[in-house]
Amino acid sequence: MNNQLFIEAALRSKLYQKKLKNINLEDWNNIPFTTKKDLRNADTYDMLGVPLHQVAAYHETSGTTGTPTPSWYSRKDIEQGVQIILQSPLQLNENDIVLNRFPFALAIPSFMVYETTQKVGAGHIGADKASMVTPDRRVVEIMARTHPTILALLPSEAEKLYHVGMQMGVRFPTKGLRALLLAGELISPARKKYIEQLWGVPVYGLFGSTETGGLFVTCENGHYHLDNPNVKIEVVDDFGKPVENGEKGNCVISTAREGMPLLRYANQDIVQIVDGSQCSCQKNEPILLHYGRKEDVIQYQNKSITFHELQEAVYTLHKVPFMWKIRVASDRVQFLCQFIESVDEMTISSIKYELTGKLGIDIDVQPTVIIPVEKLTEKPAYAKYAYIERESEVFVK
Repeated sequence: MNNQLFIEAALRSKLYQKKLKNINLEDWNNIPFTTKKDLRNADTYDMLGVPLHQVAAYHETSGTTGTPTPSWYSRKDIEQGVQIILQSPLQLNENDIVLNRFPFALAIPSFMVYETTQKVGAGHIGADKASMVTPDRRVVEIMARTHPTILALLPSEAEKLYHVGMQMGVRFPTKGLRALLLAGELISPARKKYIEQLWGVPVYGLFGSTETGGLFVTCENGHYHLDNPNVKIEVVDDFGKPVENGEKGNCVISTAREGMPLLRYANQDIVQIVDGSQCSCQKNEPILLHYGRKEDVIQYQNKSITFHELQEAVYTLHKVPFMWKIRVASDRVQFLCQFIESVDEMTISSIKYELTGKLGIDIDVQPTVIIPVEKLTEKPAYAKYAYIERESEVFVK
């Protein structure tokens, strides 16, 4: 798709009619970037690229990094999202049963997955991660009863659900399971390999966001080939200038989505575009490498560590924790970690040595409880409201 088509799509929304007024649109690099602040401050209806009667769905970002960002979808947008999954190596088909663990409230991946199953006639199980009705234990029980062939969920959910299953005596891979479709978090190569080793099946990643929609699904080698004709990806430096071929930089996305087109949207991700012609999957399109958000970069001891580098270090540890997080202070970086089983001081010292060597900074390793283990296998806390309550009969001898 040439640049003019992205511009024409953008000008169908009031947001861009205002933003691009008096801008020379003949010079692509002269077109101003769209920022998260632009989207948050704009009137929700000014973002529409189609008349309201053509809107099929409305979504919002979670708001974890600020005010939630609106996102409109037309029926055509939804169909294009479906095709992104259908044309991927996942090969979702009518014989599949998909357990959909993505959150259903406002986020986009769960609906993409659902619409795709309906398109091909596959079975669908909605097991919303954010719902009290389907805690981890219930999901494992549903898997045991229904034998889904594909799990669709966040990477962190895949890791947690595996350990819940282990606590409940489940053997992996579970019966019938053939693949995991992950989205919503960064998946470095080491993390992909780790999750594949846990579950015993291939992992595929879905790249995109609520604002942009789903954009790419990884090939069997874990690469995001730039094979979506409705998307343009640019990589620019901190001054907004295009980087040299193959260099890291800031991600800029243009989409021709009908519901909410985006023109040169700077999404605050760090990316790199490299040659994809040598990938053994037989695709020739360039490959997008994703290093995480700029806000997740750790600055410490004169070093900058991306979330990608952090994941590569953690998921190649000789003993990967069940849960982990990094706590950054001005005078120290702590690696908070939790294991299902107890670990000795030698293991903790080894992890400290490994992380310090891999990341090139001093790391303080702190075992802690991030999620109480007993909560992993709790029964559902939610039940339907009871309108009729019966007192138990009391028998007096």
